[in-house]
Formats: sequence, structure tokens, C-alpha cells
Amino acid sequence: MQAHDSAASELRRIYLSVFFASIGLAYVYLIPAFAEALGADYLQLGFIGTVRSLPYMFLPAIVGYLGDRFDRSRLYLLSIFATGAAMLVLAWTRTINGIVLVQVLLGIGFSLFWPLSEALVSDAAPLRRRTAAMGTYGVAWASGFLIGPLFGGLIADRAGFQTSFLVAGIVVLMTAGASVAAIHRSGKRGESHQRGTFAKTGMGLVSNLLPVLLAQIPYGIVFAFIASIFPGYAIQSGLTPFEVGILVSSFSFARIVMFSLSGTFERFGERKSAALAFVAMALVLILIPLNGSLLALLADMCALGFCIGIIYPQTVGYICKHAPSASLGFAVGLYETIFGIGFAIGPITSGFVAQSISPNLAYLVLAAIAVSAIPLLLLSKGNSIEQIARTGKKAPRA
Repeated sequence: MQAHDSAASELRRIYLSVFFASIGLAYVYLIPAFAEALGADYLQLGFIGTVRSLPYMFLPAIVGYLGDRFDRSRLYLLSIFATGAAMLVLAWTRTINGIVLVQVLLGIGFSLFWPLSEALVSDAAPLRRRTAAMGTYGVAWASGFLIGPLFGGLIADRAGFQTSFLVAGIVVLMTAGASVAAIHRSGKRGESHQRGTFAKTGMGLVSNLLPVLLAQIPYGIVFAFIASIFPGYAIQSGLTPFEVGILVSSFSFARIVMFSLSGTFERFGERKSAALAFVAMALVLILIPLNGSLLALLADMCALGFCIGIIYPQTVGYICKHAPSASLGFAVGLYETIFGIGFAIGPITSGFVAQSISPNLAYLVLAAIAVSAIPLLLLSKGNSIEQIARTGKKAPRA
């Protein structure tokens, strides 16, 4: 009972840290609108989004591996300090080239923050509760992403984007300072980490989860479009920065609702739930160009939030359940790396299509990409990685 209470207390500390950090980090959703105000076109918006994603294409797996071997919690705290400092630099930026530079810094910070925080949560949660724990973790960061853009858009309307980013940087750095005292437990679990076992299970982990991991590429592409291109699209449709903040916050609120229901979808089946969410996502993307009013876009963003709120905890929880404890950080880092590949491809590809052909066509392309994830999810069988580590071969399927 005491161990259970200690684990629950540790999870609460991590959730609170992630929540407050996410309030400031959520201001990144205002970067496309800021860039558009400085004169960026669709192609430049896509490039700006891609630059932030480039470190995410390789760093998370490396960071996750290092977190398995060293003190994961200290690396996590370093990530909060790094992202907070980058937001302060953004507050002094006046050019599109300056935004690009800050995006690189934010990309490095995010490459540490997300896989390390996910690994901390999964490590502290019992195996059978990992998907539900990831749902609660999702509620924590999505709540921050709900509050952040709303206040960020309001501040940008009243005092300008630079002031908004200044506030974001202060919030993140204050969270980092508080987290130093709150998250005092080491992220290491077992000093030996079964080093010989890692080499044997590493390839087994990749081959066992490859279809689910590959499904994160279309997921990342669509998510990147929402984060990097859609706010600029909304601005060009005649919406104000505050209205864009409302849209993004509604997207985050919808995610929170579905994150809180992650245990229910887990019982239905993680892969099946995610596949159905991709179907719904494709339908919504097709509908977006039909009406550019605030009310219609609000409904669309809520629907997309519902879909992503299903996909994220189910897939990452599924991966964490099938990762051995000695390689947990590597598993979530691999997930984030592959997601980062999609996140890097999404903005530049959709931005090019929107700029050179038509913004409406970009939505149809994204819908087709979302559908491509469905067979990948249904192909995955999820053999036990722990069994692979013990036997050196795949467990027989039931």
C-alpha cells in the first residue's frame, strides 16, 4: 500500500509539472499567426513548422536511450529550462529568420521534454495501468495547451505577440524552478538495466511494434498541419488572433475529454480505437474547406481534437505496455522520433500544396494520409517484448 501511495504521489508531481510547463509551451500555436503577421506565406509557414520538427526526427530515441541509462528526471528538468529560454528569445524576435532560429531551439527542447516526461509517467505507473496513466498525462498537458493559447491570443491582441511569448517564457521557467524541488526522485530504475538484454530486445521491440510505430508518421503529418498551417489558414480566412486562440483551445479541450476516457477505449482495444479515430479524422479534414466560418471551424477543430485524443494515449500506452522496463525510455523515444518524422514532413508538404496549388487540396491530401494509418494499426499483433527478451523469439499468437 505504501509503495502504491508513493507511486501515486510521484505521478501527481509529474502531472502537475507537465501541466504548468504546457501552459507556456502551448504558445507555440501562436507562432504561425505571428509569422503570418510578419508577412510569411504558406510555404514559409510550412518551412517554419518543419524546422522545429527536424531535431525530433532523431533526438527523442537518443534521449530516451540516455534516460534509461542515466537520471531521467534531471534530463527532464533540463528540457523545461531549455524550452523556457527559447520562448524568451522568441519574445525578442522581429523577423521570420529569427523565428526559424528559435524553432530549432524549441525543437531540441521538445525532443527532450516529451519522451522523458512520457517515460517518467510510464515508469511510475503499474504495467496494466500504463494506458490509463498516459491518458491522465494527456489530460495534464492538454489542459495546459487549452489554457495557454486562449490567454496567449488575448495577450497578443492587447499587447502584441512579443509580450505574449515573454509571458510564456516566464511561466515555463517558473515551472522549471518549482519542478526542481517537486520531482526529486531519480528516473533510473535498476542500475544494471540488463545491458545485455537491451541488445537482444532492441530489435525485437522495433520489429514487434513496427506497424504501430509507422502509423505515427501519418498521425504526425496531420497533427503538424493543425499546429503549423491551420492557424495561418484561419488568419487568412479573416479570424483574429484571439479567435485563433479559441479554435486551438477548443481543439485542446476536445483532446482532454477523450484523454479522460482513455481507459474506456483501452477496453475496446487500443489498435481498433485508434483506427476508428483515423477514419473520423479523414472525414473531418474533407469537410474543413466547405465552410470557413468561426462556428464551422470550431466544430471541425473539436472533432479533430476528439480524434487525436483517442489516437495518442492508445498508441503510446500500447507501446509502453509492450516495452521492457530496461528499454522503456528507448521505446517512447522511438515513438516520438517516428512521430517527429511525420511532424517534419507535414508542414512543408502541406504548405507547398496549399501555396502552389490550393489550400483546399491540402485537406484532401491529408485525409488520404490519415486513412493510410488504418491498415498499419490493424496489422500489429503486439507480441510481448518481455517474452522476446526471455526466449529470444516471438511468443506464439493466441
